Amino acid sequence: MLAPRLSIPKRAVWATAALFCLNGLAEGQEAAASGESSSALTMQAWSAFERQDYPAARVAIERCQSLYGTQAVEMQSKLTALPDTENGHQAWALNDVGTCTFVLGKVAEAEGKKDEAMTFYQKVVEAYPYAQCWDKSGWFWQPAVAARERLAFLSLEAP
Repeated sequence: MLAPRLSIPKRAVWATAALFCLNGLAEGQEAAASGESSSALTMQAWSAFERQDYPAARVAIERCQSLYGTQAVEMQSKLTALPDTENGHQAWALNDVGTCTFVLGKVAEAEGKKDEAMTFYQKVVEAYPYAQCWDKSGWFWQPAVAARERLAFLSLEAP
């Protein structure tokens, strides 16, 4: 049995596209055209990090930041508290850019670049404090909290 087709009026599609442009989300259009969603780039970054392919992780992270960084900052600026579990996914750009910046700290740390890692962790804490990362186990964790922990550890570590 075939699933029913959803009929979306062209007027709604054009209105959505216009709103997309009016909100300054042009980089999102570029990403959509190339098939690079922020979540896909974040998954690529994590996967490359886990494989210890640090150059590939950096490429995915930098692409996510360049395409979605403006949206992430805008989403962060509108928040006054951490979104609850039900609404956490609505801050998708913030979540993915914040997570990618955290992963960039992990990459720098794995490469033995302590000062660079600390800079990236500090950026997560300051620029993306309400970013959340969805865990496969079914809950959100906060990159800013994890970044603070890494900063504390690296600050105590001998130079």
